[in-house]
Amino acid sequence: MSRRCVPLYKRAAWTLILSSLPFEMVVANCSVLEPLPAVLEVAQGTQKALESVVNISRIAVGDPTIADVHANGSNAFLLTGMAPGTTSLMVWTACSKQPRQSMVFVKGKATEGFTGASVVPSEDPTLSSQVQTEIRFVEVNRTKLQEASTSIFGVGTNFLLASPGSFLSNAEGLITGGPVANDKYFNIGFGGGRVKAMINALEGSGFAYTLARPTLVALSGQSASFLAGGEVPIPIPSSGSDNVSIEYKEFGVRLTLTPTVVGRDRILLKVAPEVSELDYTNAVNIAGTLVPGLNVRRTDTSISLADGESFVISGLISTRNSSQVNKFPGLGDIPILGAFFRDSNISREERELLMIVTPRLVQPLAANAPLPSLPGEKLRNYDPNWYRLYFLENGNTNRRSGLSQ
Repeated sequence: MSRRCVPLYKRAAWTLILSSLPFEMVVANCSVLEPLPAVLEVAQGTQKALESVVNISRIAVGDPTIADVHANGSNAFLLTGMAPGTTSLMVWTACSKQPRQSMVFVKGKATEGFTGASVVPSEDPTLSSQVQTEIRFVEVNRTKLQEASTSIFGVGTNFLLASPGSFLSNAEGLITGGPVANDKYFNIGFGGGRVKAMINALEGSGFAYTLARPTLVALSGQSASFLAGGEVPIPIPSSGSDNVSIEYKEFGVRLTLTPTVVGRDRILLKVAPEVSELDYTNAVNIAGTLVPGLNVRRTDTSISLADGESFVISGLISTRNSSQVNKFPGLGDIPILGAFFRDSNISREERELLMIVTPRLVQPLAANAPLPSLPGEKLRNYDPNWYRLYFLENGNTNRRSGLSQ
């Protein structure tokens, strides 16, 4: 067996590359390969031996000052606690190109008082092993648009003056008409005879607010996922034939998380929220079918929180400004009068994005306990009589009720 140690990112991570057995022997054990524990606990200055039914090809630890790894044969390794703290561990095998991941929690004098637990959390009968995680996704999008232009059309015996898009040509090639009113702008027209003009002006602003609050309950150390959305069919042309297969791409509000309770006041949480929506402005044509694009906002991180605490796990503030001026050379630069020979456009977009996570230790409701009212419970059997519908109904059905409050 050969073994070598390769430092990555200026000692920010260490990787061990190990030799492998023949491929056929490795694949035979892939079906019984189990995932790594979500959290591995080891005390400072001690070691923990871990084994795998499949040969390990590579091992990486995020911070070697907190934990270190040493190969112990081709399918086992030793995990050593160096200093109190948390770091990540990744283990590669021939069964998958993606590594198996785990968080390493090194306990020392500081962390023993930090957790306040005299036994392993999973063995404490008084400590809840179920975590409810709430994700608040908030996005605000503000837009500003200003446009100003002038369309001029003039025709004489020996001259023609026309701004872009201000005249039409008939089949005989004769020039007819003049500036055409555009329903995209506010139009002010003046002039007559052979010289006509149209002033086009537009100023607009927009505001969009998006809020998503998925909530998911999972056992400590177990992964759970949530999706509220749909699937869009995408045609996939076959190479060398006219056959077209269909694949489905999910979109909507997605949440994947793995909570681990390490004490009464500490929850380690690996969370990956995502919000996506169809975008027909960036659609593409595939095999004669218009397939929309996807606007996606996602994050993937690991954090440590106490019961009920909140953390902003990702944020974005972006501003995009654009300006476009089209003008007649020379005449468009004349003060004031040059406005009749210019087309100006200014666009501004501001976006604010936040993702906030809040984990809570929860217990199930007691048997036969009354359940809270469900969302829309009051409207389920709503059937007003004619008098109430005509005189009293005001259409106020937008209030949240039940568990949605």
